[in-house]
Amino acid sequence: MEITKLEKEVLDDIANCDFSSDGNGLHGPTGDWNFNLPMSQVRALLTTLSAKGIVSVSSTEDTGESYGWVRIRTNYAVEASDSDPDLIEGTGYKLVNLEAK
Repeated sequence: MEITKLEKEVLDDIANCDFSSDGNGLHGPTGDWNFNLPMSQVRALLTTLSAKGIVSVSSTEDTGESYGWVRIRTNYAVEASDSDPDLIEGTGYKLVNLEAK
């Protein structure tokens, strides 16, 4: 799947989130502390990534918390061995089927 460099940046933020190291896939809260880009831009990018089927996003209404959650879908985040050069450190996963343009 072709993605933009900014979409890749958001995916990298999700993949490197502390929650992604819990063994339950690449996911994290949608709070502003979790992203390097401004939240107005992150929200737009999450919308496009969701429309492409790369992430699923839950809202505060869904979670009952003060922030939602975003998860990179299993077609794009797969388990990887420690020797895999694309392993996202500390997660056990790597991103696949994505090409940043």
